[in-house]
Amino acid sequence: MNNKQTISFHRQYNAYTGGHQKVRDYIGHTLSADNFAPQLWLQNNSKIRTDLFTHIDGLTYQQHYAPDKTDWVFLAGMDWQAYAPFFDHEQPKLNLVQHIRHGDKNHPLFEFLQHKAIRLCVSDAVKNAIEPFANGPCLTIKMGHVIPKITAPKSYDLYILATKQPKLGMELKQWADSKGLSVLIHDKPVEQDVVHMGMAASRVGVVLPNKTEGFYLPGIEAMALCNWAVVPDCVASREYSLRNANVTQCELGLTQCQTAIEHAFLMCHKWTLPVKKWQGRKISLGYRLDRERQTFKKVLNTALSLW
Repeated sequence: MNNKQTISFHRQYNAYTGGHQKVRDYIGHTLSADNFAPQLWLQNNSKIRTDLFTHIDGLTYQQHYAPDKTDWVFLAGMDWQAYAPFFDHEQPKLNLVQHIRHGDKNHPLFEFLQHKAIRLCVSDAVKNAIEPFANGPCLTIKMGHVIPKITAPKSYDLYILATKQPKLGMELKQWADSKGLSVLIHDKPVEQDVVHMGMAASRVGVVLPNKTEGFYLPGIEAMALCNWAVVPDCVASREYSLRNANVTQCELGLTQCQTAIEHAFLMCHKWTLPVKKWQGRKISLGYRLDRERQTFKKVLNTALSLW
């Protein structure tokens, strides 16, 4: 007899993002739980990481989105819109919140906070942004991630990840070119392993976020794989970039990034670099996927009492 509680997931997957990756992680976490069984409705149009949500062992795929047929519903981002035709005040809801903009009264995501849900926040910055407005408990589950251990010769002086800030990225590349630096830039989406290899092959990595983020994974990846990381402030990045490690924080602007990059190259020549790199990788590896999984499974075990 199967007594597992079913949980409905919804993904409109048009392009690979860290947000989609995190929902995929939570599907995996749910599959590992003893008393819960996930179901997924998927629309897959992505040209990168096309297999992210496909052929997942043990997962039930819904041919039509049917959250009314499951015990629980898992919602992230704009999934609330798809759920609206099935909305049931009594149905228990888990809401993954990955950005501080959910707490912005002028953002479309804000309106969903009025609905009762157990909110899973990827950082304290997100929790602090939404908790005053959220209907239901807000829990921080520390971000989990898998950072590959790559050993590569440092073929580039500077790596620029600019998929979120292509104009600023190209301005930084032109400036670095004028300084005689060898530069690798990604200003359009590429596979994740290509980004990781670019970081590992570069002395300094500058990763350009949106003005605000809920958590910014490329920052900890650059700390782990480059000799030094430059991470413009996006609020949530402060939890790892204000530490005594191989990372320089700056404002998100051309002049500020240039100054931070120059500082990073100076730090790469300091005798303290090996210690700073060790500390940076230690911080990065603290964001463990298995720890995120265990924390979420504890939430699931107490979910009905939280609801």
